[in-house]
Amino acid sequence: HFEAIKAEQLKALEDIVNAEIRRNTEVETEETDIDTAKAKGAMALFGEKYGDQVRVLSMGGDFSVELCGGTHVSRTGDIGLFKITSEGGVAAGVRRIEAVTGAAALAYLNGAEEQLKEAASLVKGSRDNLLDKLGALLERNR
Repeated sequence: HFEAIKAEQLKALEDIVNAEIRRNTEVETEETDIDTAKAKGAMALFGEKYGDQVRVLSMGGDFSVELCGGTHVSRTGDIGLFKITSEGGVAAGVRRIEAVTGAAALAYLNGAEEQLKEAASLVKGSRDNLLDKLGALLERNR
């Protein structure tokens, strides 16, 4: 991807991931050599170095097949919620999507909700009419 990912594409991606989480499929773990893992389509993290033997995690069959060495859930439903927080370029032709999951995703959404309430309060409005209030304020100040 050579350009920013559009908001609607990020939303669609988030929806796909959350649907897979709700499916609550088993996360399968396999130890294998790096070449076999790559032949199976396992994705390596950008910039990470791996040894000859690797751990391969598969979620939802072939929905996600990754090389990894960290701690993981046993079922996708254990993740709870997936929320994208940012997207940007890290190198030529390489984009990074950052996201939070579980309790951190809920905390992120609660924080965003609080910011909306505060913004609405500043324009003496509500979350439901915040955009109208901001639009009117901007129009008056032109």
